[in-house]
Amino acid sequence: MDRSYTGRMRAIRVTGRPVSVASRAEADESGSLWETRLYVGIRVASVPQDVRLQLARALGSVGVEAEFFVALANTFLQGRRGSHDQGEVFLLQLEAAGLRLQRAAAALEVATQSYLNALDAGFPRSMIADDQAEPWWPQFAGYAIPGEPLEVRMRRCGYAYRHVVAARLHANVEAIAEQLALTLHALITLPPAGVVPAQALYSGLYELSAALQGDIIPHYIHNVSAQTPGLLSGIALLRALDTSEDTSLESDIAWAQAQLAVARATYNQLRANPSAAVPAATMQWAASAGAEWQAIADMLMSLRGLGL
Repeated sequence: MDRSYTGRMRAIRVTGRPVSVASRAEADESGSLWETRLYVGIRVASVPQDVRLQLARALGSVGVEAEFFVALANTFLQGRRGSHDQGEVFLLQLEAAGLRLQRAAAALEVATQSYLNALDAGFPRSMIADDQAEPWWPQFAGYAIPGEPLEVRMRRCGYAYRHVVAARLHANVEAIAEQLALTLHALITLPPAGVVPAQALYSGLYELSAALQGDIIPHYIHNVSAQTPGLLSGIALLRALDTSEDTSLESDIAWAQAQLAVARATYNQLRANPSAAVPAATMQWAASAGAEWQAIADMLMSLRGLGL
């Protein structure tokens, strides 16, 4: 797209409060079912009908994938016990969803660019090209998947906690789900064309497409680097580790305790050398690292009685 993408879109204004994604039943009752809003929301007279239809279909495809991905993560993470087969089914579904989302995002980018070009041609440039224009949707409060951490849930399915950490599965699923929850929030609140300024429509459509193609696809579906796998390569890595290394709970506990020992040694070394003038922030980081590893080790040991 024409504008450069610089990090997560400003549309994501996280305030720490989770926002609920409306279920279909709730949407039907409130008249806010997002599919019914697509055509009236982008029906601008200056944009040819075929361009509007192309965008509506692309937005619809992304909306369907968003509903599926968020529901998949919610359902899996709120389960308690599980089997290795259930974990593998979840990975297969994540993998397929990631591939479909990649295709849907590419189609949305093309459709959005065509629509915005037509919108730009129908309005004075000064009205549309406003980098400060806010999108149409009300403030998005962020989204947190309910349930226990994904590493713990996969541990209950027989996967090693440390392998799930190495695959960055939780970070990738969380980031993708948050952006898709924002997408649903935007579609659910899309007003009829003409109700909001053209700048808001332009800005919102641009941000939805750019957030997927400029952030989610390259950073969370694909790899940022060899050290930070995205969803697809992370799943492949998890499977490889699962078949080649010890996946027992005791091996996870030993790993966490080893990390805890390193964190404590680092903290004690910093404390024992006052002449080095260690910054307070560094000391605080070392102390918090120890506390985090202690919490992980304690949590893993608490799972012993569950036969995991």
